[in-house]
Amino acid sequence: MNSNMNSVKAAVYTPYIYRWMLDFVHELSDSLGEVRFYSRGIYGNYPWTQCEQYARLMNKQHLLSAVIDYLRYRPDFIILLGSETLLSLILYLLSKIVRTNPVLIVEENRERTFASIVLRYLAGVKRLFVVATHRNAGVLVAESEPAKEYLLRMGCSPERIHVIPHGTNTVDFQPRPKSEQLAKLLGLSANDLRASMILFVGEFSEYKGAEFMAQAILTFTNPGEAIFLIPSQGSIFLQHESQFNEMKNVYAYSSLDDECMPYLYNLCDIVVVPSKLCDAGSSDRSPNSLIEAMACGKAVIGTAVGGIPTIMDQAGLLIQPNDPAAIVQAISQLIVDTQLRETLSKEARTRAVTTLNNHVYARCIFELWKQAAHG
Repeated sequence: MNSNMNSVKAAVYTPYIYRWMLDFVHELSDSLGEVRFYSRGIYGNYPWTQCEQYARLMNKQHLLSAVIDYLRYRPDFIILLGSETLLSLILYLLSKIVRTNPVLIVEENRERTFASIVLRYLAGVKRLFVVATHRNAGVLVAESEPAKEYLLRMGCSPERIHVIPHGTNTVDFQPRPKSEQLAKLLGLSANDLRASMILFVGEFSEYKGAEFMAQAILTFTNPGEAIFLIPSQGSIFLQHESQFNEMKNVYAYSSLDDECMPYLYNLCDIVVVPSKLCDAGSSDRSPNSLIEAMACGKAVIGTAVGGIPTIMDQAGLLIQPNDPAAIVQAISQLIVDTQLRETLSKEARTRAVTTLNNHVYARCIFELWKQAAHG
């Protein structure tokens, strides 16, 4: 990007706000004339309410005024994350009317199925619009190789599909010394910090593969070698809470402020992302915990589902999904083989800085729009 783009106006829409998106918008804003951020707000019980102040909300209370604001703004291009949501499709149509060029960011990686006849019918009607929108989009960015294959099954032209995983702020998320203050807050002792620390980040729920992680923890044969840090939120945690409470090598942490997250990753040696392989829809699309862990230079273990292989590439251990034994084996391998663990840690950090970096991501998205607009 260069100074002659200071007159370019852009917009970003995402159904829900995540930390990386604010950083992505900031990266765009540094080089363009103006960038407006639109969103419905935070999702579920995420403690990010303060993030809403940076977005023009498109929820029920503000939808009409936000749409009018967008139409008056008339940006040169709009980046639509969550490309299959109803509001994304509406913004796509409005953009065509006001001659704004849409850039679609596609996370989905598998067609969704429904047991209900009514839901199948409604999904089929929506599917017609989804397919038409994606086939006619000027710029298609797939977050993963499975997302690209999903677009190809729609009939999208392969030459218009660009596989680019999003990034994170690699300055905020970088290798740091272990925080004794955070360790104390979590109840960890000095002896605990000398053991191999294994971390799970995110909601401890079925979709994230928490049941398989729970079984791996409960069947781990050498509990003295590893300390497990897991979140206390999620249905799977509640199912096993009494068992975890009896284990001396398991610590459950509650919600932490955003500022604490880089320090949480850096308390640990290994981060596990055991996402579930789903049959009725997309498997884990682009887990932020994996990207953030790699930026912090952690040895990562991830399942071969969704966006995980694309994000990780060769900078981690890829294991088969839905298999607690595979999780145990991978953790044990990294505990014993410290050289491999250090090598993967360095490779993870390098990949984060060179590829999984929001500065790089913003530049790539902008260049794709510029080529499409002026090509």
